[in-house]
Amino acid sequence: MTDNENMVINEVTPPEEGKKKVTWASFVAGLKEWFRKKIVNLKRRPSNIAFFMFVVTSLMYMIAYTSIARMLYSGQTNSLFEWSALCSFVTFLFSILILVLFMQAFPKRKKPSVVMLVLVAVFLAVMILTDVICYMELQDVITQATEALTAEYYSSENILLAHIVMLGISAVLLALTPVFKILLMKINTRKEVESTVSEMKVAIDLEETE
Repeated sequence: MTDNENMVINEVTPPEEGKKKVTWASFVAGLKEWFRKKIVNLKRRPSNIAFFMFVVTSLMYMIAYTSIARMLYSGQTNSLFEWSALCSFVTFLFSILILVLFMQAFPKRKKPSVVMLVLVAVFLAVMILTDVICYMELQDVITQATEALTAEYYSSENILLAHIVMLGISAVLLALTPVFKILLMKINTRKEVESTVSEMKVAIDLEETE
């Protein structure tokens, strides 16, 4: 054997480090730390509470828009609707644009933009108005229908109602953003390091006595 081969054979492999066992206590501690980090992020940007609701509301409407489009298509062939097609398109478009305006209204590490906040409020009002127009026309079609209507008519009625309610909740959460900030600042998110400091002091004292 060569010297290199002898070195490989005689080499002692270090023992593998033991894997940390996941216990209930460690799981709870990790969960608490995750919540603590989330609350710290919310303290920095409490507007994320309202933004999350805006995202959910927009996604709900955009996913359900196919049902509304089918209802409008069948209604337009029979001249049942007058403004619903235009109103639903405006609502769909504003559902996307309002997210962009919201992000511009609350830039990182800067004060909220008053102009963008006003635009967000205007877009909210317009979407609620267009939903109400669509809902009123749909109610007239349902009540005056002489033939059996498809399922899209009734599902669109529920979608419009749900969207109006979710827009109202989003507006309330946006208005309560300063209140959320005050409440979040009262939550203690500081990490306790007193035990570590005391252990360091004990170790230093032992070294000095030696």
